[in-house]
Amino acid sequence: MEYELCIREAEAHDAAALVAFLDLVGQETDFTSLDENGILMTESEMALFIEKQATSDNQITLLALLNDEIAGILNITAEQRMRVRHIGDIFLVIQRKFWNHGLGSILLEEGIEWAKTSGVLRRLQLSVQKRNEAAIHLYSKFGFVTEGLQERGAYLKEGIFLDVYLMGRLIDK
Repeated sequence: MEYELCIREAEAHDAAALVAFLDLVGQETDFTSLDENGILMTESEMALFIEKQATSDNQITLLALLNDEIAGILNITAEQRMRVRHIGDIFLVIQRKFWNHGLGSILLEEGIEWAKTSGVLRRLQLSVQKRNEAAIHLYSKFGFVTEGLQERGAYLKEGIFLDVYLMGRLIDK
């Protein structure tokens, strides 16, 4: 099947689809901070979140749409306090059926380019489970380096603690 790819910024009218997508990926994989309970946000809360990001110069949610279906998202959040507003926290997730098709690379590249042109962000950072080798490889490919290890940084309901790498990348002018 052929897909038409569209990468665009999330808008308030995407809120219901975004909540449904995040609820779905929370059930598909335990590689993210989401679990079977999903995002735990209502459609109206998500719409407010998206609207807040749209008015911010250091935050964005990018959607990867395949034939108008959300296949992946990249979210960059940041504080508004002056001393730390230059630091963007990345959350990247791709729907399982679209893994290994390059969507993560496309979204990450778009997010980095947006950060460079934001005029505000000078550092991007993220956490990734130590066992998620594919994601670590992707982030390394785009210049992220492992800056630390957070022992017991994630927990599975089976009673298993997982170590998490803290990775970062500086944004130069």
